[in-house]
Formats: sequence, structure tokens, C-alpha cells
Amino acid sequence: MDRAITIENVGPIEKLAIPLPDSGVVVLRGRNGVGKSHALAAVDSLVSGRGKPPCRDGAAKGVVEGFGAKLTIGRSTRRLGEAEVLTLEGRLDISQLVQPPIKDEEAADRQRIKALIQLSGQSADLNAFESILPENVSLGELVPPSEQDNDPVVFAGRLKRALEAEARRWEKVAEEHKAELSVVEKLGAAPQCDPELWFRIVRQPDVVRAEAEMAVAQALANLRQLETRQELAAKQAEQIAQAKRALAELEGGELVSPEKIDAEISELDEKIRKLEQALAAARERRAQLVRRREQAVALQQQIAELRRIVSQEVSIVDDAEIAKARDALEAARRAHAQVTDLIHKAYLDKRLEELRKRASEAEGRAAVFRDAAHATDDVLSSLVARVTRKLRVDGGRLVCDTDRGTEHFGELSPGERWRIALEIAVEQLGKGGIVTVPQEAWEALDPVNRSEIAAIARQVGVVILTAEADEHDDIHVEVV
Repeated sequence: MDRAITIENVGPIEKLAIPLPDSGVVVLRGRNGVGKSHALAAVDSLVSGRGKPPCRDGAAKGVVEGFGAKLTIGRSTRRLGEAEVLTLEGRLDISQLVQPPIKDEEAADRQRIKALIQLSGQSADLNAFESILPENVSLGELVPPSEQDNDPVVFAGRLKRALEAEARRWEKVAEEHKAELSVVEKLGAAPQCDPELWFRIVRQPDVVRAEAEMAVAQALANLRQLETRQELAAKQAEQIAQAKRALAELEGGELVSPEKIDAEISELDEKIRKLEQALAAARERRAQLVRRREQAVALQQQIAELRRIVSQEVSIVDDAEIAKARDALEAARRAHAQVTDLIHKAYLDKRLEELRKRASEAEGRAAVFRDAAHATDDVLSSLVARVTRKLRVDGGRLVCDTDRGTEHFGELSPGERWRIALEIAVEQLGKGGIVTVPQEAWEALDPVNRSEIAAIARQVGVVILTAEADEHDDIHVEVV
């Protein structure tokens, strides 16, 4: 059943009736300046409620009526009733999808992606991004709650930057481990040694080190003991020689026995009793004799000690034994040095293994975060897919696949962009909807694309209202 929109006294239009079929493309034709764009704006204002078409010069008021609604234009604009027709009002401005008024192409694509997600009519749950995160990592760790935006495009950008920052951090960790790995590898290969000793070092480095250190200590102690014994033996031999000389001297002289001195002391004591006059001299003599006796006793003791020393056998440590002990010490030291080298090599091997593992793990984590950063595009693409399968998000940009390959949507020709945008609009409106398309957009389409869009509109049950310049002096309405 046909519908109609009437327009009176709007812009240069005095009166215009636009019959609308149930579906298809309606084109307003006429030369420039006859009011085609004013007619499109008037219809758009009628069905959307936005904008104020200009009243015709000299007319008291203008009227736009259709779809059960009436718009009166004068000093003030009045609207009666609600247009009973499906529109994209509040969901998508097609021109914003085709060419947002933003010079930066990446920013323009963000605006396009946001428009497509809004067009789906479904709110984007930020938890949809949880599924792409690395294990045991939460959204809050990467994007603080204060920076979490309900706009999925904005949030995806922040999350992607956070994931890339984490990837760079793990890549730096991997590079640090690789740098240390290179240094450790340059420290050299394992020295030649007994395999059994090497296995013991790998298994029990501390035990082997302690054994080597003990062997060095024992060898050193043995050498010190032998050197000390050699020094003592030399001193003992010298003492024996001195004792022999002293004994010979003493045995060659006259010895006075203590008994004889005792008898003389007794005799003198008797004389002292008899001769008090000689008491002082006798006492002095007695003191001298007592001292001589003490010297005699000490001399006897010295002779006995010297005889004991002379009778001893000297244990001589020869130079060969000392040299052997020194060789044993050097062997112990070489063994200790070898063990130390092997333990160092075992440590280096273990460190190399740890560094390779850590570098590999860090690279793996970096790759996981890189993949998660790329997957933010997949989440946005899944949201865009609710609206159209022709577009997706790659590298934060809106792209589509053409026969020329994958291209940025913003780099397509205006006609190609309008073709895709109109397909999206028609499919989203559904049966009974209407969409107004600027004249320059329709004229940018080639005949093939126009024909295909018209076919889609008829198939879905949508009316596309647009305009095209030709030689007519007045507006002519044509259903394509």
C-alpha cells in the first residue's frame, strides 16, 4: 500500500507530494536549486523531530505531513502526532559512518566503530574483554576502575595500551635474561675432569668443596707438623752437643761431695762453740759452704739432665720427607682449585638453564599479552558483527575485505563507503522503515551499486529517499 508525504512552502518548494512505495528507492530529480535537499531535510525533520526546515519566502507558514504526523513551520515549529515509521533516529547518522568530521583517520575509525556498536542497540558488556586476558590477570589490574569507560571503543583502546605495555615489560625482562645468558655463556666450557667427580659436584657441590678444603687443610697441617719436628730435632741435636761439652768440662774437674762438706760443717760448728771470737768468720764460711753445696746439688742435677739428653736418640726429618709433604700440599691445592672450577662451572650451567627458562617464560608472557592486545580488536569486531559482517576491526582500525584485499574503510571511495553504510542502515531498519540519503551520496554510487541497494531495500521492505540532479525545472519523483 502506497504512502505519501506532502510538503508545502518549504524552502523554494511551493507544493510537493512524494508518494512512497512499501519498499525500494525514491529519487527526487531536478536541477540544482529546485529544493531537493530542502525536501529531504523536511522529511527527515518530520520523522526524526530534529532540525527546522526553512519556510518559503513570503509564506505565512510551511507544512510537512505524512506517516500520521504533521509539522508546521512558522515563527515557531509545531509538531502534531508521532510519525508511525521506523527510522535510525538516535541510533546512527549514516553520514557520520561514511565520513565523520574528524581529520585524523584513526580517530575517525574510532567514531565509526562506536557508531556501529551503538546501532546494534545492545549495550557492550566490558566483561566481554575478560575472556581475552591472560590467565590470572583481571581487568582491574590493567585498567583501574576509575579509568574503565562504558564506551567499549574507549575502553578497548585503554586495555590494548595496557596489554601492550605489559607485553613490552615482559619483552624487556626476556632481553635482560638473554643479556645475562650471553655473559654466562662467555665464561667458558666445563674443564676436563674425572666424570665421576663432575657428577658428584653437580649433585653435591657443597660436600665436594668441603672435602677439597679439608684435604688442603690436612696437607698443610702435615707439612707444618713435619717442619716443626725438623726444627725441634735440629734444636735437640744442638742441645745434646752443648750438654756433651758441658759434661766433659764438669767431669774433668775436682768434685766435692756433700758428705765431706757436711763433716767440715760439723767440725766448724764445734769450733764455733769453742771459739766465740771466730764466730763471725765461721758463720761467713758456713754461708759460703752452704752456697757451694747448693751449687753442687744443682750441678749434679744438671749433669743428670745432660746425661739423660745425651742418652736420647734424635729423630731426624730429612729434606726428602719435607719435599714429599710439599708435593702433597700442592696436589691438594690443585685438587681444590679443580673442584672450585668445577663447582663454578656447575653453577654456571645451572644459571644458564635458569636464564634460558626465564627468558623463554618472559617471551611467552610477552606473546600472551601481545595476543591479548590484538584480541581487543576481535572483541570490537564481535560487537560490530552484530550489525554487519562486511566490516571488522584490525589494529584499532575499521577494515573490510574487497576484491583488492583488506582495506581501511576510510580509504574506500565515497561510493563504496555509502554502499556499505546504506546496506547497514537498510538491514538495521527492517520492514517498514525509511531512511533519507543526501543527494551527493546517491550520486557517488555507480549504477551497479544503486541497483543492488535498491534490490536490498525491496527485499528488506525499506524505503530509501534521496535525490539526484538532472535537467527538470521542477522536482520529479521517481521510484527506482
